[in-house]
Amino acid sequence: MLQSVSYMKKIYFVFCFLTAFFVMAQNLTAYNTLYKKTYLQTAQKDFQKALFIADSLYKTSETPYFQAKSLMLSASLYRQTGDVKKSVSYAEKSAAIIENTDNSDWKTRIYMFLATQYRIIQLYGPSKKYSEKALEISKTIKDTLAINNIRGFMYQELAYYSIDLKKYKKSIQYIRQSQSYFKHIKQDKDFLTSTNEQLLGLSYYHLKDLDKALAHFENALKLTKNFPENQLIGYIYNGFAKVYLEKEDLATAKKYIDLAQKISDKSEHIQLKNEVYDTTKLYYLKIKNLEKLEDVEKDKVIVEEKIASKTNQFINESYNNLEKKVVKAEERNVGKSYIIAGVGILLLLSVIFLIKFWIQKRKNYERFRQIIRKSKQSPIIQIEDVSVQNEINEVIPETDANEDSAGIFFMSPETEKKLLAKLNKFEKSTLFTKKNISLPYLSAHLQTNTKYLSYIINTHKKKDFNNYINELRIRYIIEKLKYEPQYRKYKVATLADETGFSSPNKFTTVFKKVTSLSPSLFISYLKTESETELEKMNN
Repeated sequence: MLQSVSYMKKIYFVFCFLTAFFVMAQNLTAYNTLYKKTYLQTAQKDFQKALFIADSLYKTSETPYFQAKSLMLSASLYRQTGDVKKSVSYAEKSAAIIENTDNSDWKTRIYMFLATQYRIIQLYGPSKKYSEKALEISKTIKDTLAINNIRGFMYQELAYYSIDLKKYKKSIQYIRQSQSYFKHIKQDKDFLTSTNEQLLGLSYYHLKDLDKALAHFENALKLTKNFPENQLIGYIYNGFAKVYLEKEDLATAKKYIDLAQKISDKSEHIQLKNEVYDTTKLYYLKIKNLEKLEDVEKDKVIVEEKIASKTNQFINESYNNLEKKVVKAEERNVGKSYIIAGVGILLLLSVIFLIKFWIQKRKNYERFRQIIRKSKQSPIIQIEDVSVQNEINEVIPETDANEDSAGIFFMSPETEKKLLAKLNKFEKSTLFTKKNISLPYLSAHLQTNTKYLSYIINTHKKKDFNNYINELRIRYIIEKLKYEPQYRKYKVATLADETGFSSPNKFTTVFKKVTSLSPSLFISYLKTESETELEKMNN
């Protein structure tokens, strides 16, 4: 109770201070100082206090300029937490206020902010609308400093977009263009320049030019030496960690991971948390600490679900609002409202489909990566059938296995070991690709009987004979597709025949059952990876 009273007193004091100060005069220098401190410092330590200050700034603002800017502070703070709904809501309100002024500078900034937010959640219609408005308004700006600021922001946004698309050479070009404008500004020059340096470091890291990446991260860190701890510094530390992990300097990497984690833990910046979790996963993977890796993976899933939840909530509410408008339109014009409703439903279904498709695509690719990692750990090594046949020459005596009084089958350890060894040698052959392979056939080949062989497969391979053979065939063709690129050009019917399946449909069904992916999708991922590796080599 005492803590609650104390907190309320603090809030009251801040509110009174802001009210007194800004009612007397809207001092631009003092305002910008408080604005910057709230965004970079207060938000990292006490996010709710930062929101309160932003709201107080809005309530005490006397001009559209200060009102719009205060609302954009709230929008930027909510963007950090991944709350798309509130971030866009505040920005839209800011846009409505600034619309009736001649402040082209802030009109352009707000429209760019909205274009970026809508682009991130893949609502490209509104994103395009605001991008076009920003471009059109920017043409009316006469002030040189304002032009440099706006164009620097525009090219920086294009750099972010290129990084999202993994076009890192293009992102470097945009960052250079952005910096050519930022170098002529005065306000927030160090902050904006350090952001560009951090983006250059990230781009060079992805291009595997680690020395250049380190140099730019160091430049970024130097420019932030007088800044309070904030999300940008967290991204810079995370960039250092990524580079040192790539250099196999795990001790230094861990140092920077800890620094980034410290900032991330205090911050509400949800994308920073996600990035730090990604880097931490790489570290624990390299040191083979599976327990820690699993813990981090759980934390990362929670953050990703939070991001997806807030994005989906915004999209759903947006279309719910659309449906409400449709109902009102129906009262005026029934025929027209049905058309609008149909369009709204189609759009909603399209968005839901795209979200589900994106999630499934991500799951598919992760499954593909798991299959590749697993095949590297236990690849199928092919040897000649003749050598296998020569090694399988000892008949398993039937007296070595029996059933007890309860009808439970058992086999002597020695016999079990011999038969398992024969089965393992069989797996290194290509006999399992024969179309006439069967339990009796393989039993005869291994010089044992079906009952013994079935027992060994069920006990040690944890599956029945048919699933055992089918899995061997799929693992075999995966190795062929990985290491012999010509196989990726073959039709499914050829791959099915190569592995001993009776039909292409049967092959496809089993392939999906074993890998959760269709053969065509698996081959597509392999081709993409090969092209990526080739591009890296060329660069």
